[in-house]
Amino acid sequence: MSNPASGAIPLLLLDPDPVFRLGLTTAWATESSVDIVAAGDLSLGEQYWPQSRPLITLIDCGGDWGYVERVRRSYPDRPLILLTPCPQPGQRQQLQSLGVAAYCPKGASLETLLATIRQVAQGQTRWPEPALRGQTAAPQFPNRPPRWLHRLRQSGLEQIEAALAELRSPLATAQGLDRWLLQGRQRELRLARWCVHQLLPVEVVFALTPPPDPPGAIVPIPEPYPLLGQFLTAVQGGLINQTGQVLEIDVLRGDRRAELVYITVQTLKQWCDQARFLQLDPDTIRRQSPEILRDLWQQISLEWLRRYPIGGEVRSLAPAWPQNANLPPMPHAGDFLAHLIHATPITIDQVEYRGESPEAQARAALLRDHLIIQLSNGVMAWFLNRSGDEEDLKYQLYESRYFSTRSLTRFRNELSWQFRQNTYLREPKAIFESRYWLFYQTAGVIKQTNIYGARGEELAQLTGIPWFVTIALETRDAIAPRVRNLIAWLGEGVVYLLTQVIGRGLGLIGRGIAQGLGNSLPRSSDRPK
Repeated sequence: MSNPASGAIPLLLLDPDPVFRLGLTTAWATESSVDIVAAGDLSLGEQYWPQSRPLITLIDCGGDWGYVERVRRSYPDRPLILLTPCPQPGQRQQLQSLGVAAYCPKGASLETLLATIRQVAQGQTRWPEPALRGQTAAPQFPNRPPRWLHRLRQSGLEQIEAALAELRSPLATAQGLDRWLLQGRQRELRLARWCVHQLLPVEVVFALTPPPDPPGAIVPIPEPYPLLGQFLTAVQGGLINQTGQVLEIDVLRGDRRAELVYITVQTLKQWCDQARFLQLDPDTIRRQSPEILRDLWQQISLEWLRRYPIGGEVRSLAPAWPQNANLPPMPHAGDFLAHLIHATPITIDQVEYRGESPEAQARAALLRDHLIIQLSNGVMAWFLNRSGDEEDLKYQLYESRYFSTRSLTRFRNELSWQFRQNTYLREPKAIFESRYWLFYQTAGVIKQTNIYGARGEELAQLTGIPWFVTIALETRDAIAPRVRNLIAWLGEGVVYLLTQVIGRGLGLIGRGIAQGLGNSLPRSSDRPK
């Protein structure tokens, strides 16, 4: 909680997005006319609304209009400024009738939001009329982009995809200089595709809408990718590693770790939008999943570097991507991405479950957690290798215990040692046992579990030390029962020898000694009187 400035308008910020909370509080740190008393998720409101101080609450309820209704009935004198998108006329009328003071889009400028706060502080209301569905308006352009520009975008993407497809076969067989040149060409095409996605607009198509909802109806806005929204909600309180292994994201401060995860989820959402626009079918998504994952990793890395540039500037990094470097293992990622876009069935232990079934949803959530965590780990692994010991980045990103060069080097060495253990011991064993090890989170805590998966093809491709490990495991499995049986048999033999042979022999010897002693003792009749 901050100390309120004299005459400043007290604010309570309730938003599930920690990055938005951090950005707004930082932007208004020097603004004397407002004072953010506290910022947190929705549960924080119950701590401050009962107080007598007349707080103005900025709230993003995530489409839970019933929550807003409960708040207004319990605390009718607490002014609310809604940040959640509210396009439905029926919703707007209902919320205004409940007494919600104002609405301000989350993407509005800070000046617009500040003007709204001042109006509410003066007892006024502010409900700007949104652009209705059916009107030709695009949020990111003053005018609707021309159709020729949209056709140019689509044509360019199709040509880039075709060129990438033509490179796959030559790359599989090329060697030496030819392979190096083809890889450079592939990187150029991927960078061009990323630039097209970022720079050329998508055509916005508005459809005629049905009649507005009745005033009494509150209709929630559906989340297009609820699995990803659920993940952000679960980890908004933090992301703590309790797996017993060292993860690359462990080096980050809690808020920076949350920021990286948020970037990862947002990049996944953007890819989902692009996949739907390009109408990628499930088979294509599964077949191209390695390239999709690498593209996602590169886009997340670029956004991370844009926020925290190495050497103080963002350089052209596309040629520096380690094309042949191994990303962290992300099994069944193609199945998860296809499910995310098309709600396809998911196979669990050789049984196919419908996409909406509880079993499929639980498995999809597990694959989602592992994918997001591993993509974030992959970004930090590359970043740690590139950033060196830049002091500015340390203080911006890392936990304080990793500020010293020695502690950061020790952390890197632990990651390197763990990578070798996983590569040469743990992963070959998992392949041999037909298992996948997956990270998952529960209430913001990272844990680890394993699932069954057929890995015969991977087993056949093992060479070197990993292959030797599987042979050693197989040899142990073959010999161990026989050795145990032999030891048990020998044990029984030793017991028999000790008890039946040696024990009885010792018993006979002892009996003979006793009898000899008895015969040598003088009888009472023979004793001298």
